[in-house]
Amino acid sequence: QPLSIYLSIILIRLSTKSHWRTMSETLTPRIRGGMATVKKWESEDLLSACRKEIPFGELCPEQFYLPPSTENDYNSDGKMRENPYFRSDDEKYHGDDLLLKRLTLYFQGIMTWVNNPPCEMCGSDQTKCRLTRGPLTPEEREGEANRVEVYFCNMCNAETTTFPRYNNPMKLLETKRGRCGEYANLFGAFCRSAGFETRYILDLTDHVWVEVWSNETGRWIMADGCEGKIDEPSMYEKGWGKQLCYNLAFTVDSVADV
Repeated sequence: QPLSIYLSIILIRLSTKSHWRTMSETLTPRIRGGMATVKKWESEDLLSACRKEIPFGELCPEQFYLPPSTENDYNSDGKMRENPYFRSDDEKYHGDDLLLKRLTLYFQGIMTWVNNPPCEMCGSDQTKCRLTRGPLTPEEREGEANRVEVYFCNMCNAETTTFPRYNNPMKLLETKRGRCGEYANLFGAFCRSAGFETRYILDLTDHVWVEVWSNETGRWIMADGCEGKIDEPSMYEKGWGKQLCYNLAFTVDSVADV
């Protein structure tokens, strides 16, 4: 009996070691990837390019000087054009938090979500991903597309449409296309360019977003460029029905379990 107990303890320890070894092999590349992402957000060239894209005055005319209204600010009926970034709940937010809220809406509007790209030969949207490969072209390498999806068209039988999953935010600033990975990567750069302290959040199921430090509330608040929403951390589980398992937060000098 003592021998059987001893063997059971050994098996438990071995299984535990195997479990942690598997977790380490899974987590290590993802941690390295998250750290590499936030480091790119500190590029002055990138931040300058992002700032040039952001219409600060239109987002928050309360905070930024705007020149006198022009004819472009009026509709054809002579009424003042409504600001597309104003919402009825804006009064709940102040200062930088209000800027973040409207920046998130603006970013959602300039991006294009891509489930499956249209066929490059016939333009059909009846394409399906048949395989993935590594980068082959100079553009794919410069854009740091570690994975390139290759699509088959059901209409013309072409297999020439590709969707490179770019990781270089400067390239994403050019394409403005992707899924949650591309959105979070570029939106994090936009937030940094606006002066926000920003961290990259990785959920080990299949989603990423950013969090921004709020001086108004003294805490990190969620900001999702895909949804155009901020400070709704329960959205993923209650709204989407996701089962979040393990979330990691990345800054340029830290990784935290959140």
